[in-house]
Amino acid sequence: MKLEALIDQDWNSYERKRFVKDDTKAKTDDFDPESFKHDGFDDRDKYLETYVPALADPDRLRTELNDFTPPRLTAINDSPYQALVIRYGILRQLIQQPDYSMEKGDLLDAVQEWQRSFIQRYNEDSFEETDDLLHLAQAAVDYQNQVDDSELHMVYSYFELHNRAQDSKHEYYTWMDFFQRLSSIGRFPKVSRSDSPEHALDTIEKGLWSLQEQALVYEINGDHTNELVGIPEDYLEVVRDWLYYEMSEENLLSMLETLDVFDRQSVLIEARERFGVEGKNYGRNENRRENIAKAGIYPSELLKEVVDKEDLKELIDQYGLDAHKRRTDEMVSAIIEYFEQSQKSVEEGEPEVDLYLGAYEEIADGTVNQVPPQLQDLVDADNANEKLDILFEDATGEIFREAFNLEGVNQLGQKATGMVADGEIEQGGQWLLWDNKRRRNKFKLGSDTRSKIKSYIDTKDQQHDVEWFLIIAPDFTENAESNAMQLEMQVGTDIRLVRARDLKELAELWKEEYAEDDRELPLSVFRGSELFEVETARKLLETQFS
Repeated sequence: MKLEALIDQDWNSYERKRFVKDDTKAKTDDFDPESFKHDGFDDRDKYLETYVPALADPDRLRTELNDFTPPRLTAINDSPYQALVIRYGILRQLIQQPDYSMEKGDLLDAVQEWQRSFIQRYNEDSFEETDDLLHLAQAAVDYQNQVDDSELHMVYSYFELHNRAQDSKHEYYTWMDFFQRLSSIGRFPKVSRSDSPEHALDTIEKGLWSLQEQALVYEINGDHTNELVGIPEDYLEVVRDWLYYEMSEENLLSMLETLDVFDRQSVLIEARERFGVEGKNYGRNENRRENIAKAGIYPSELLKEVVDKEDLKELIDQYGLDAHKRRTDEMVSAIIEYFEQSQKSVEEGEPEVDLYLGAYEEIADGTVNQVPPQLQDLVDADNANEKLDILFEDATGEIFREAFNLEGVNQLGQKATGMVADGEIEQGGQWLLWDNKRRRNKFKLGSDTRSKIKSYIDTKDQQHDVEWFLIIAPDFTENAESNAMQLEMQVGTDIRLVRARDLKELAELWKEEYAEDDRELPLSVFRGSELFEVETARKLLETQFS
């Protein structure tokens, strides 16, 4: 989401805490937004024209991230080091989420667990005595017995000197490395030892509040959650650079296991030798991939060093990624982005129908970066557009069969000849036809499409009466509704316009509240005209199954 788009959702709900000039010890819940006034806050145009560009300026953001100035909220133990740890943890947690957002309560818990994991993972035996960064961490603590601004600047200066001397990015030092050393000598902020877990969470929340004041994160009220925090797209590249973050270890391993090029023993051995990967150099390729994922190699360097350009081109084409100029850096970035973003909602062993549901809206509108490779690899097609068309049909059929438990589902589009819809469903002697319309823009249901749909219905009506015809698309124009009504009057069959997100929501509603092994979704929920509404279907289901 762009910063400019935020205020179009709810002007008074998310920006209000960013510019708070309240008591520094006040709790976030005590703040009264109505009593707060900020220059430009009440003037939407001025805010957009004057403040948003300044907040999104990359130089300003780099200064905020690297200055280590303690937040104005002195309740964070007056410690710039602890503030830095909390800031790093919050941004790292957010950046690993789909769309860089998560519910606030979950975020606070995740950051606390992230801190605890450090405490449990490292001890005095974790690093060699000759480790230079360990010595620097010890020196930072020995000086005045705390890590403060001067020590942080000293460490950051050392990072710059060290990193400039390295040939490979995977040999760089980051704040994560410094936190590991400090944790090993018992100086990482130990939130798990707090006498009051609520106090620890409140400390993290104030760290989040500080990030909001610095405009690094924002908070909004949505339809399904009261508080959601995320990183504006304007900041994403700079935050990733600051965190030296490209891909989680889990998603890197998933990429290695998915791509055929990393099933070649020669490529895996080359990676081991090039990057000094430790561990056994024999046995199964599975072990070699795991060793590579654990070695802290940056995916960008791995792809550039051991995968040749022709293989990169094939991967771009295979998954329909956006790298039209075919430069190596551009292709590598597209592959990393794809395997990081598409895997965030995928859990190992997840049923196929849940994978389809999770990516259904993205399949419908062609957002390739959010469609998991596990789904793309199910389809063998000549080009990315054809692959997504087939995926949309398959996903819809799978949702009808598995999520709605409908036995009479038959997909037609890929195997039938002549004028046919994408699929049909029979239930109790009644028939439903559906057609998928994948596209980026809203579907308008023009005259050519109406003519084809009439032919589909007329052909099927020679054998059976068609009760419903569903047109499933990402969204529809206003004209589509009137065109659907015109077609309905012409053919005498209910023409329902179904948005992909609404079919997904209906499937989730059915699975959570009504699904049983011997129960099918009644197709009568689709009875009616024009745009399908989930709330109407909910009321019908409540009446039928109460």
